Amino acid sequence: MMTEIAGAVAAQPLTPDPGAWRPMAYADLQRPSAQAATYADIWKDAVDSNNRAYAAAGDRRFETGNAPATEAHFVIWSTRRSVVLSVLDTAPGCTVKQVGDHARATVKLCPTRVAIYEGVQVRTMDAGRSCFLELAPGARPDAAASVAYASYDVATRTLKTGMILDHQAVDGCSLDIPLQRQ
Repeated sequence: MMTEIAGAVAAQPLTPDPGAWRPMAYADLQRPSAQAATYADIWKDAVDSNNRAYAAAGDRRFETGNAPATEAHFVIWSTRRSVVLSVLDTAPGCTVKQVGDHARATVKLCPTRVAIYEGVQVRTMDAGRSCFLELAPGARPDAAASVAYASYDVATRTLKTGMILDHQAVDGCSLDIPLQRQ
């Protein structure tokens, strides 16, 4: 799908060593904010569907914002474009893959998208399902023990993901997402 965004993506410094593995960053999409606006735009249809699912179930707690929705992302900035790998965690959109009681975290399989920004245009592509690390309420992040991470292989133009839960790699969470050449 190709859409034009209203505002230009703010200039950012180039991503140093895009091939280095980095922890995914998270955005709370339940409460709209300027910091999460890009990710909310990528997932607007899914967030709206999530809101409708909660309303259809009679849950009206979220009428002033969105129903629970959290997003994880990895962003690469280059001179010509920016690429965002984004995974959306909603109750109706994800399935539990593995529970880490000791780590106080759950690994879920959730919808994944890649958005490519070039100037004021963005192309958003579905990228199947990938792993999302959801911490238990009140659990503190510990990137040395449990982390979702990503990198970008410049030579093969491939986004790569992985996950560690309680110091162990999670089977089925290593994913390669090739970007189409243009």
